[in-house]
Amino acid sequence: MDWYNSYKLVEDKDGYVLEIYLNKDLPEFAAEYMSGKAEKAEKLEDKAQQLVKDKFAGVKINAVKFILGAIVIATIPFGTAKAAAPAGISQPAGKTATVTATSLNVRTGPSTSYSIMHVLWQGNKVPVIDESGGFYKIRLSDGRTGWISKNYAVLNTETSGVVTATKLNVRTGPSTSYDVMHILWNGNRVPIIDDSGNWYKIRLSDGRTGWVSKTYLRVDLPGQQDEKQQKINKVVATAKSLVGTPYVYGGKSPADGGFDCSGFTQYVYKQVGYSLNRISADQAKQGISVALASLQPGDLVFFSFNQNNKVDHVGIYIGNGQMIHSPSTGSSVKAVNINVSYWQQRFVAARRIIY
Repeated sequence: MDWYNSYKLVEDKDGYVLEIYLNKDLPEFAAEYMSGKAEKAEKLEDKAQQLVKDKFAGVKINAVKFILGAIVIATIPFGTAKAAAPAGISQPAGKTATVTATSLNVRTGPSTSYSIMHVLWQGNKVPVIDESGGFYKIRLSDGRTGWISKNYAVLNTETSGVVTATKLNVRTGPSTSYDVMHILWNGNRVPIIDDSGNWYKIRLSDGRTGWVSKTYLRVDLPGQQDEKQQKINKVVATAKSLVGTPYVYGGKSPADGGFDCSGFTQYVYKQVGYSLNRISADQAKQGISVALASLQPGDLVFFSFNQNNKVDHVGIYIGNGQMIHSPSTGSSVKAVNINVSYWQQRFVAARRIIY
């Protein structure tokens, strides 16, 4: 019995959306998808990827919608996806270029006098293996090589992605048939070094490489990471500049003479254009959750002074086990070590605001 009942193409700008109507008598994929379990959802996406490859080769599919009854349970963007390379053809992890034109001719040589062999679409990413004059030599997903104008593609520096699932399996190859070699957690950031179909090849912190589903990794566009890092750096620098400012209950700016804990974090993030809620317990609902072991500078760390798991204090993590916070009446903004037992016993959560 097929996993779907039917499908249809719906026109969408310069391509199509593929609507897949799931077989309600085989609910395991849909049920797992709706429950947010990434491991089983990967299987559904693999099946969709194979359907596109088998039935719609050469058709520009912008997105796939999974429909169960009258409910759209998920939509997967396919705009930058490409078919997996045939066996024996490698996808090098060197330079890549992203197409910026609506459509871009791939030619057999490095000038417009050569014939057109293929067309790429805006957002497509291709490996760059050489260049000549105003043209890049690129490798297509089927292994062929061709040339594109530099005027309509931008070279990518190494991109990175942030995990959006609660947890994400890292596999030894680009499909759910490969073994799970590692687990990433919500908020983890990893370098992306290649992609194949609906999968990204990523590099782990101990140097190993593996594959993760594209659906659960939000990718930074070229230049985005630098901008984010600049904001994070400003958050840390601003927090450090306020060390020594008195604690003032209800204070939320230097004009108030000082800060309380959440007024301090709200003020610092306002300097980089982020609007935080006023109360620490409400700030703990913003951004994305981060594990204590995965803290990065700029993350907010939340505590419960009464050790009842109810947030009543917040600080800004600045790295090396340190946070800056505005602690209590009679004190002032200061840096403290959160790896000591006092803070460890009171830790409740951490949230990443810039991601």
